[in-house]
Amino acid sequence: MTFIIVTPKFNSANLLEIKINNQSNNNFSQLKLCFSLVYSIKKVDGAQIINQIGRYYELLLDQSNLGPKQTINLALQLQIPRIGTYNLSCGPEGLFILDTNEKRIDLEIIQLSFDSIIHQPQYVVVSEDINNNVIPELRKTKFSNQHLSIPKNNFVTQDEKIIEICKFLKPTCDLLSINFFSKGGAHIKLQSMKLEKDEYRINISQNSITIYANDYGGRFYAIITIIHLISYYDYKLPLGEIEDSPYFAWRGMHLDCSRQFHTVEQIKRLLTYMGMFKLNRFHWHLTDNEAWRLDLKCYPNVARQSSFRGYKQLIPPLYGSGFEKSGGYYSREEVKDIIAFAKKLNIEVMPEIDLPAHSWALTQVMPELYDHASNKHSEDVGSYTNNTINPSLESTWNFLNNIIAEISDLFSFNIIHVGVDERPKSAWEGSPKIQQLMKEKNFQSFDEVQDYYMNRVINIVKKENKRTAAWNEAALSPHNDIGSSGGAGKIDKSCLIFAWEHPSVSNESAKRGFQTVMCPGQKTYFDMAYNNATSERGICWAATIEASEIHTWKPLKDVDKDYHNLILGVQGQLWSETITKPEYIDTLINPRLACLSEVAWCSDNRRGWAEFKPTLLHNMKILSKLGWKYHNF
Repeated sequence: MTFIIVTPKFNSANLLEIKINNQSNNNFSQLKLCFSLVYSIKKVDGAQIINQIGRYYELLLDQSNLGPKQTINLALQLQIPRIGTYNLSCGPEGLFILDTNEKRIDLEIIQLSFDSIIHQPQYVVVSEDINNNVIPELRKTKFSNQHLSIPKNNFVTQDEKIIEICKFLKPTCDLLSINFFSKGGAHIKLQSMKLEKDEYRINISQNSITIYANDYGGRFYAIITIIHLISYYDYKLPLGEIEDSPYFAWRGMHLDCSRQFHTVEQIKRLLTYMGMFKLNRFHWHLTDNEAWRLDLKCYPNVARQSSFRGYKQLIPPLYGSGFEKSGGYYSREEVKDIIAFAKKLNIEVMPEIDLPAHSWALTQVMPELYDHASNKHSEDVGSYTNNTINPSLESTWNFLNNIIAEISDLFSFNIIHVGVDERPKSAWEGSPKIQQLMKEKNFQSFDEVQDYYMNRVINIVKKENKRTAAWNEAALSPHNDIGSSGGAGKIDKSCLIFAWEHPSVSNESAKRGFQTVMCPGQKTYFDMAYNNATSERGICWAATIEASEIHTWKPLKDVDKDYHNLILGVQGQLWSETITKPEYIDTLINPRLACLSEVAWCSDNRRGWAEFKPTLLHNMKILSKLGWKYHNF
């Protein structure tokens, strides 16, 4: 039975109103309202904040009693987003109400509404005229007006290397009504040719289809191209030749699995999408303030205690998880399964363990990584206090040595991402042990302490025959002053830098001699809303990003020509604060990741948006058959 109805609304003054209406004949006293937000509360009328962790809040209502059929109104002033307005992601999530005995009250939550509605933009109708139906765009094609007939989209091959790929892709091909294992279909042959990594060629004649490649990636991408072609032409392929190869070596996608737990099947679904568009690096964000999701033999309690959250749990109901205990972590077997699955798609999996900051959940399980003699509390941009491990403690280095050794053994890829973003300026200020370290090492700043930390980590990773990657604050000062710090610029140049804060940061990183992956929030953060419509989901600290803005991005224009050789590639990111339901993933990613795949595969000299848009619509029809929804464009 529903006792209380909660109605959230952004009013015309941009305040979040929460109406609490008692529908029952019961009298409630000392009600506590619990929920999370993506933007911090600046002021509350009608209640007091009695507990806050990150952006999870517990509010005690000022009105001590809520009688039968009575209503209480709250008004919350929130942190103002860059665009000045809010959308569907900005209301209270995971909301529950407790009575004076800490008993949860049955309630109904009405969908968030807006007094001032901002409508979706009017997108231009897409033409059906397609010149090149493959995404990413093929580098070179020479097609005739004649076609090879392929009844029922049936193919056949005797080549074991092609059979291996087609067996793996069979579930996808079945959904697209493509059969590579027919008895009398178009014959696919494979010939080895000395080509670059992931490069391939295809010759389509009246007799057969011949694939030329030198490695697994080339063979795999040739089959993916055939899938795209037959999905468009249907029962035939144009006679001719294709020559294709990637421009960037790193064509990546990141998924935050700390803020929300994404199941193995959800991850595999994303990996399959990546494979369909020739993306080859999966950046797996496994730890953050909210959870440590990787099960390690050396510290089994870390994942098992920090990966579940709920009311009265060690980790509270962050980002919409609600009253009940929920969450999860990845076992070693599941990690190996995902790595093996990704390899079949020509994707390498790079783990990220986000340290030294972004470690609130970790320090709840392992408080020995923090100097409790510190006389100063710090707070990060996400409102977490004391979330940074301490590099002056021996326990910290024992921990780092142990986890890096185990992670290096578990993950086959040769790069480990170690985070190093958004360290609060005051994180180490009050630590006597840090002061002692600075005196011993003659350090003048905490940025030098971070460089010391970073170089020690790099050396540990090197001992495991791996390479270190990190966010741009590992090598540079922060681009924007949001209360966090960076490095003094004196770290090992072997570190691969992920330049996220702004497009110009990639240029600065490359000028300092660091190989760099470009992933600026303004172009590649898929947790950003598409536009400022109130019906959108996503946040907008960096920008609002339409699909067209990603496709028209020319990344190398932001980098001096002298340093183009240090740009390894580009990468999309999906942070999970707003993904309070799994179904929200689709439209945040799709079609933006397909657009980014063309940026990653092709040079800046590629087709324009007007020519690309009909092809994108055709590819959305393909993805719809695979179960993906997409945002309009």
